[in-house]
Amino acid sequence: PDNKIALSLVKYSGVPVAAPSANVSGSRAPTTAEEVLEGLDGKIDLVLDGGATAIGVESTVVDLTAPRLRILREGAIRKNEILRASRWPVR
Repeated sequence: PDNKIALSLVKYSGVPVAAPSANVSGSRAPTTAEEVLEGLDGKIDLVLDGGATAIGVESTVVDLTAPRLRILREGAIRKNEILRASRWPVR
């Protein structure tokens, strides 16, 4: 992540961290902790406020567990950017 607080969370947890977008599927991605609380009120226990997001678009999710790279969700990093930076075959 491109955020000091998120990087610290990953570092000090001592385990890999996978985090989904902080919104209900199908709704607009929140860009602030306040928007997360509005959208998920009563459904979560805690929000770690690292400030407003710089991009405001969901993360790109890539599956690297098979011989061919698979894009599960295209987000801020586009498929063509991944292809330029990767030597993996894509499916």
